[in-house]
Amino acid sequence: MPDPPAGAGQGGDGQWSAMTSAAAGPGSAVPGARLVMPVILLAIFTVPLSVSGTAVSLGDIADDLGSSPTGEQWVLNGYNLTFACSTLVWGSVADIIGRWRALLTGLLTFGAGSAISLVATDYLTLDGARLVAGAGAGAVFSVGSAVVSSNFRGERRTRAFALLGSVAGLSLAFGPTLCGLLTEMAGWRLVYGFQLVCLVLACAGMPLIRRAADHERRQAVRIDLAGAVLFCGATTLVLGGLALGSETGWASLPFLLCTVVGLACYGLFAWRESTAPSPLLSLRTLRSRRFSGITLVVAVASFTFTNAVAYLPVFLQGAFGFSPGASGAFLMFLTVPVLVAPLIAGRLAARGTPVDSIMTWSIALLVVGLVLTGVSAGPGLVWMALPMVIVGIGFGLQAGLVDGEALAQVPEKEAGMGAGWINTVRLGSEAIAVSLFGSLFASFVGSAAQASRQGFAAITVGSTLFAAVIGVWSVVLMRRGRHGEARPGEPGRTVEDAQDTAGTAPR
Repeated sequence: MPDPPAGAGQGGDGQWSAMTSAAAGPGSAVPGARLVMPVILLAIFTVPLSVSGTAVSLGDIADDLGSSPTGEQWVLNGYNLTFACSTLVWGSVADIIGRWRALLTGLLTFGAGSAISLVATDYLTLDGARLVAGAGAGAVFSVGSAVVSSNFRGERRTRAFALLGSVAGLSLAFGPTLCGLLTEMAGWRLVYGFQLVCLVLACAGMPLIRRAADHERRQAVRIDLAGAVLFCGATTLVLGGLALGSETGWASLPFLLCTVVGLACYGLFAWRESTAPSPLLSLRTLRSRRFSGITLVVAVASFTFTNAVAYLPVFLQGAFGFSPGASGAFLMFLTVPVLVAPLIAGRLAARGTPVDSIMTWSIALLVVGLVLTGVSAGPGLVWMALPMVIVGIGFGLQAGLVDGEALAQVPEKEAGMGAGWINTVRLGSEAIAVSLFGSLFASFVGSAAQASRQGFAAITVGSTLFAAVIGVWSVVLMRRGRHGEARPGEPGRTVEDAQDTAGTAPR
């Protein structure tokens, strides 16, 4: 056990003991941490389910509430918008008010949105409920990752994040099928009822989270409300502009206006964070090359795996006349590997395989697999199955490692902030990828088969180009950061981090 940092004083010994007790040993866990995992896993499972379940049940919603393109669009977009805006805010708020408090508040918010959705009788109520649910879901992803990060160390930490990746993959792979069955059984309301039951069970387990969080420290500072307003406003404008651009064209005035004002707000946000005494996002964290490099792996997945998930069903229905159910079933070649690959990645890392090597293989498989999927789309479906499996494996390898490895680069007291930023990059890059290439897909004309084949080929080439550039940048930053930066808790960071925690209060 390392000695307390110089200058900690008598009053700092207890704090230093609390900071290091969880890190004792190569594969340790905070007492009671094992009971934390079922709660976090159940909450994580519900978040992707809320997206896929809504998408599958949109037709039934329209039959019940009436046809309204705007209303139907915001059932999905409202959730995604508040989800994207809130992840960074929740992460930083959790570091201040305590992670168990933030997670409980997020679960209650998510549950309230699901409950209102369950009884909604018009689009205004349903769309408003989805905005509320998305805001709560942002806490589940960002704060849930931070809770896992601060309660496990070494091999157990790696296995815990691998399990998170597998559960998210389980929800992604089988969520559409499950929600489709629920809709067929009793209508679209049962989908939200099922989500509500999951969230109530997660809330019931929150005392376990609170008990395991006793060792954590929270920052005795105020929430950066001005930064939160600027960030949420900028994100709303940019994502709203992307939605407008895909409909009205990328040279349209609404798109350009939203984009320019949104980028200006991001600039003001960066200035605010560089001067604020308690910033929403620490720029010191972003200056870590390794943290930034690992975070970019998420963007690679957005321009490959996410695009494939979004447009493969459209391609299959247009080019081969698949039904929605059949196209969803064929998509399992892509999604089922995500169940297994995170566990494989965790086992490889636990046995000493460098995380950088696993991340590099993940990027390579995502890029190569998507190219082969596009090339093999012409000859027929049989040739597409193996490339789709390759893409799924590539995504799964990083899904179980990227969050944990990125959070290992930031001080424990900023784990919430780090998790919030990772999920902000994840959601933002997904929105850009889907909007950009959705517009490209829609620009192809001709018969359904010809348009879908040409559009899908163009999307795979464009996605591969973006992903390859981002992937090379990511690998360079990871390797430079590995040699040039000390991890939190290593010489050169420990004293600073310990001094930064002076004045913190127990959670």
